[in-house]
Amino acid sequence: MSQGVSFSGLGSGLDTDSIISQLISIERRPINLIQRRQATLEQQKGVLNSINSSLMSLQSSAESLATDDAFSIVNASSDASSRVSVDASNEAAAGNFGVEVMELAKARRLSSRSFSSLSDSLNLSGEFVVNGKGIELDTDDGLLDIRDKINSADAGITAQLLTVSSGDSRLILTADEVGSNGFSIQDASTTNVLQGLGFTSSNVSIKNDFFNGARSGQFLESDLAIGELLSLSSPPSGTITVGNDSLDIDLSSDSLESIRDKINQADIEGVTASISVNDVDGITRYQPEVNGTTNFVDDGGVLESIGVLANGGGLAEAVAFGAESDVFVSSSTALASLMGLANGPSGTIKIDGQEIDIDLAEDSLGDIQTKINETFSEAVSASIISSTDDEDNALLQLRIVGTTDLVDDGNVLESIGILTGSNNAFESVAQVVTSNAALQEKGALRNETASGAKTDIFSSDTDSVESQTSSSANGTVTISGAEIEIDLSTDSLNDIRDKINLVVPDGVTAVVNAVGPGEFELEISGTQEMVDDGGVLNALGVVEDSSAINAETLFSNIVGSSVEAGDTISISGEDRNGQQVSSTYTISSTNLKVQSLLNSIEQAYGNTVTASIDTAGRIVLRDDEAGASELTLNLQANNEGGGTLELGSATRTTTGTDARSSELQAGQDAQFRINGIELTRANNTITDAVEGVTLNLLEAEEGELVNITINRDDTSALRDNISSFVDQFNTAMDLINEQFAYDEATQTAGPMAGDSTILSLQTRLRSIVTSQVDGLDEGFNALVLVGINFDRTGRLQIDEDRLTEVLNENLEDVRKLFVAQGNASDDEVDYVSSNSRTTAGDYSVAVTQVASAASLIGSVEFEGELNQDQTLEIIDKVTGKPASIQLSAGDDLDSIVSQINSELNSDVAEVRRASIANTTDGNAAILASTAFADIFGAGSQSGDTIRINGTSHDGTTLSRVFTIEDTTTTTVGDLLSEARSMFGGNVSANIDSEGRIVITDNQVGSSNLTLTLIEENEGGGSLNFGSIEVETEGRLGLDIMASNKDNRLSIEHNGYGERNGFTVSTELSELGLSAETVEGQDVQGTIDGQEADGFGRILTGKIGADNVDGLSLRVNLTGDELAEQGEDQGSVNLIFGVGRLLTDELRAITDSFDGTIKNRERAIDDTIDDLDSRIADMERRIEQKRLNLVGRFASLEGSIATLQSQGNFLSSQLAGLK
Repeated sequence: MSQGVSFSGLGSGLDTDSIISQLISIERRPINLIQRRQATLEQQKGVLNSINSSLMSLQSSAESLATDDAFSIVNASSDASSRVSVDASNEAAAGNFGVEVMELAKARRLSSRSFSSLSDSLNLSGEFVVNGKGIELDTDDGLLDIRDKINSADAGITAQLLTVSSGDSRLILTADEVGSNGFSIQDASTTNVLQGLGFTSSNVSIKNDFFNGARSGQFLESDLAIGELLSLSSPPSGTITVGNDSLDIDLSSDSLESIRDKINQADIEGVTASISVNDVDGITRYQPEVNGTTNFVDDGGVLESIGVLANGGGLAEAVAFGAESDVFVSSSTALASLMGLANGPSGTIKIDGQEIDIDLAEDSLGDIQTKINETFSEAVSASIISSTDDEDNALLQLRIVGTTDLVDDGNVLESIGILTGSNNAFESVAQVVTSNAALQEKGALRNETASGAKTDIFSSDTDSVESQTSSSANGTVTISGAEIEIDLSTDSLNDIRDKINLVVPDGVTAVVNAVGPGEFELEISGTQEMVDDGGVLNALGVVEDSSAINAETLFSNIVGSSVEAGDTISISGEDRNGQQVSSTYTISSTNLKVQSLLNSIEQAYGNTVTASIDTAGRIVLRDDEAGASELTLNLQANNEGGGTLELGSATRTTTGTDARSSELQAGQDAQFRINGIELTRANNTITDAVEGVTLNLLEAEEGELVNITINRDDTSALRDNISSFVDQFNTAMDLINEQFAYDEATQTAGPMAGDSTILSLQTRLRSIVTSQVDGLDEGFNALVLVGINFDRTGRLQIDEDRLTEVLNENLEDVRKLFVAQGNASDDEVDYVSSNSRTTAGDYSVAVTQVASAASLIGSVEFEGELNQDQTLEIIDKVTGKPASIQLSAGDDLDSIVSQINSELNSDVAEVRRASIANTTDGNAAILASTAFADIFGAGSQSGDTIRINGTSHDGTTLSRVFTIEDTTTTTVGDLLSEARSMFGGNVSANIDSEGRIVITDNQVGSSNLTLTLIEENEGGGSLNFGSIEVETEGRLGLDIMASNKDNRLSIEHNGYGERNGFTVSTELSELGLSAETVEGQDVQGTIDGQEADGFGRILTGKIGADNVDGLSLRVNLTGDELAEQGEDQGSVNLIFGVGRLLTDELRAITDSFDGTIKNRERAIDDTIDDLDSRIADMERRIEQKRLNLVGRFASLEGSIATLQSQGNFLSSQLAGLK
């Protein structure tokens, strides 16, 4: 606090500062008292925080005892936990069993081929799919880049790099999960990138076979009794099952033919039997085949004897009847989008010899199904089959039935998992070494004459050639052995003529001919020996471009070599076994062909290699034997005649490798036995073999038995929980009691002594612990009765003997003492839940209206086929999302139901399509490869920009600027790539068949996806892609189902209640459906006589209702049952055990927003704030008083000073009088 002006008795000699300070100190005494009160209040807040923390710990202990899980008393043990560890839940039965682990489940691992570098570009571009996720490779990507792309895709595999040795690095892919399913990897490129990486070979096979039949073994006769054919002493007989029908078979009398006839005569729906005749090594054999079912049930070993079933019950040889795709979540979204591919593959595939055009950037499973069915009449068909995963999500597959004759194109079928590349059919590879010197052959004379050659025709003989051809070539050409320096940037035809004539030998001349007005040519006569340099003669039109040499090239025609007869070439290296090779080749004549050198190389290696010239003019040496090889080659041109022939150095371009498999480890299921029964599972954590028991398989060794013991009397964990609860309760009560304790020595109590809030909550908690729980048996309705009571000091204690007794003999009664339970008297009413506002008690239940689901059923029976194509649109009420189903003429009711459910179950990605279709000529649609210069009427200029704005699936705003660098080379595909890059690769962008931009979200479900292209047209053009609007709304599967009810189409919502409904927006008169909206209805009724809220089948006490607020019941009644039974549905008895009561009470006390302690803290804070205001007011008054005192004392000092001055004056005057 500022003290203002200060003085210390200047005139009076009094210590006025001290006087004022003492006076003010007296005035501040009330403030000091208030501040001490504030300090006490802050101390109380600290105590409240400590009590709150302790009570929250108690709440946690109470919650643990309020659940049924706390009363699990099962203990499981393993006598070899390093091999098999075990856990068990309450569902496990007591007992012992043995586990023998033969094989652990293992993760699939693949290896790429060998690469010499981790970082060098692999020159591979395209996409592949791993577990349904697309991964895109760029030409510049090396192994490091590919590894990172795979790992960032989060596709369920891990990519690692393995360096085997210097120059031998490989990419290893490992499944994140063990099991035989491993992971799928399919090529989605037109460049076969997986083959380039060495993960797959060119051999393909069906990935997902669809079996619909079985074959037996082969027999020598078809009309003899099988018992006789197999020489069975006691041929089996029995009633077997084929499909859904039973057949009596007796192998002592039945032959293959009679069994075939019995199956066919049984007229089993869709099932036929036949016998094929095969010639095996000149011997006729007969083999039965049953098509149309894989459901075979043996009796007496009949089917096993004839080889239809294998030992164990599985089919011995299943008959492939078709193929299935991988699983997808939608049948209506483009497959490229579902797989996250930037450019979905397209091609003309063949199915059973018929060509079908497929474009995965546009086509969905449903589209492919339609194309296949439109191509075939009956023999081959396609359908979409559905299943669900563990979370009840729809899984959809394309099934092709009737053929396995499938030919891929552009990896279309491999992308979607119908076909797959082989990981095992890698043949051995021969080593290849290649020279780095690309030799060129002299270009032939272009304008040849009888004795020489001419140039092209030019417009001037005096102007420089560059001014007429734009060529500034220069160099030292050779004509008839004479070297002439020519520079076309300065030399004219006349200049070149003069230079030639100046140096060439006699008999060789150069002249400039005027062949017409403004037309001139240079003619060289007397020789055709002309060697170009720097492209001078080529620019003049005298010679053609040089080209790569081949085996037929003469040594004299190798550019820049100046080979002379007698020159030699040294040949050295190592053969495949590492043995030294050495030889010398002599160029006896410059007219020898290069092939003669290649022959000499092969001879030097003992004719175990093949030497050739590649298309670039390089010498190539290939080992004739495939496999690992030490083959090397060194060629040295000795140029004894002064020439300059350079053959470069040869390096390994293909590493010789032995035959291999890229599959290092096939995915493998766990194989184990429990009590001698053999089982397999996809992983090493087994949860479904023994009820309530989880086995963790850790180590496999056949023959080693691990004994598992399950005990059901282990209450140790429960006792620990009870002990923890007692300890936490005592800790909390001790902390509260400390506040009330009075210290005689200091004559002080705790800061919260006498606080009514603390006293109240202590009383509430002790009351719950000591009170009886209504509704329980009298012998077990209080904690004291099970051995938990208060001692003489008021602390909770455990009677160990009593607690042990009740836990061993009355565990269920103890459970009820702690947990909450609701028991309805009516079987059609279930207790669901309650909350902290619900009071335990017995409450009546009345139902006035049952819940129903929205449904619509056709008004007519439909037993035929649709007469015309129809579109059915169903809009879900909850989401507002539509599902559009395209029905075709000829569809029957079962097909219609299947198509509706396929679409309703599908998760759909958002699709946006541009409003303007661009062309290249007014008719032909643009492609992604179309250059901007070729877009009809666009007038784009190099440097024009396009602003790309959009929002992602989750609503993030995005923006980019795309520049058309060069209209002749920049393509629409470049724009699409930039857009996809802006979205982080999470969309597919392509051009449709009409020339419109299409963008598809790669995430299914509701989407905020938008895309806007703003064509700036800075160069004055009129490029316009149009607005890109929603064509298909993204959505998840709709909870609606269609069915065939007595030949009528029925559509029903799976959810009950008024909020669940749908609209059929189109009328289908053939099916008896009108356009209308239907809704379900909520249950209505009362609980405890008070109106309750209905939500579907759940009836809940209203907020604020007495006692039943938050009490939720499920009413399972049907309308007929309600009409029969009436509204009265009995009652529900709600019992809250001690754990539940304490949990609710402690939540109310410790709630961080409006709990008892929080409210008490707020009250203290309010008091502190009030005291702060009082202190501030008092401080202002005291400061004013201090200033007044300062003023008064200053005035007094002034008066005293004046008096002193006057006194001094008088004294001096009196002294003068003397």
